Amino acid sequence: MEGLGPFSERTFLDGSLEDWTFAWPIRTPANVIVSPGARKAAAALAARHGDVRARPDGSVSSPQAWIFACRADGAFSEERVAAARLEWFDARERELPSVAGQPLRVADAWVFHVEHWSDLLWANLLAIGPFLWSRLASPMSLAWAAARAGSFRPELVAGGLVERGSGCFIHPNATVEFSVVGAGARIGAGAVVRGCVLGEGAVVEELAMVEGCVLGPEAKIQRQAMAKYSVIEARAAHAGTVQLGVIGLAAHVRHGATLFDQTLGAPVRMRRGGELVQAPREIIGVCVGPYATIGQGVRIAAGRVVPPGLTILPDPAGVLTTVDIPEGTTRTRVRNGKLEPIA
Repeated sequence: MEGLGPFSERTFLDGSLEDWTFAWPIRTPANVIVSPGARKAAAALAARHGDVRARPDGSVSSPQAWIFACRADGAFSEERVAAARLEWFDARERELPSVAGQPLRVADAWVFHVEHWSDLLWANLLAIGPFLWSRLASPMSLAWAAARAGSFRPELVAGGLVERGSGCFIHPNATVEFSVVGAGARIGAGAVVRGCVLGEGAVVEELAMVEGCVLGPEAKIQRQAMAKYSVIEARAAHAGTVQLGVIGLAAHVRHGATLFDQTLGAPVRMRRGGELVQAPREIIGVCVGPYATIGQGVRIAAGRVVPPGLTILPDPAGVLTTVDIPEGTTRTRVRNGKLEPIA
């Protein structure tokens, strides 16, 4: 996968992408993930029509994504797939009032084609709503959460819609809403976690804020960090600010680092397949490759990819080492480690 490495090692919701492959009669093209609902719908089309390339309607899935389904076993070949008729199935997509206060678009069936880090980001972001809704928002759980809150206000009900894995710890002073917290995960005092999926052993330290994110196993959001609408892969540690970004396997983003997600006055562009293209929805953050390290205070422009294993350190010239200034100076800036008066 461009920017991140092998497809099967990537983080998708509460498991690796390997967990989402299926056997006959469903075959997917390379780097395609499907929901159980899509598999069932495609199999039903194959039972009626024979070999099909099944595609969901709606906007939750990747554009042009499809899966191959057949009525009977037999030799699988590219020629057979190419000859299959294209059929659409109802994704049962709808918009619901979200417990987090924003409209939530969900679908019972979706298909994502993932070959670039931005695909992985949007697959997680588009699937997280349906995933959380299916796990947390049964009629009984909604009724129970409303009863506990004594209100039908979404922001109050959300606190009662939390799935807690075995051995996880959530500090009494933390705010956790509409989230799945994996086994052995830990959320510290004053932390805020909204609309997230936390893998096994993931950690959100004290005073951190995490919203709309997927954290892989043993991923860590460090004290006072902020992560919004991002994917933090297994064993990665984030201590800075990120939005609409992907932090790869065992990568580290140090305190004060900022991964931007927009530019001033123009859509964000990124490299894909060696070409500079416009980012999906004209906005996107940064991809930090596996085992890379972003040093304290480093700022990275939107749409960039930090290669795997690379360490980026801040410019020493921006670190103040000498504070001698002319008498009466009231405005300065740091240059080459010294204070320079500003007229």
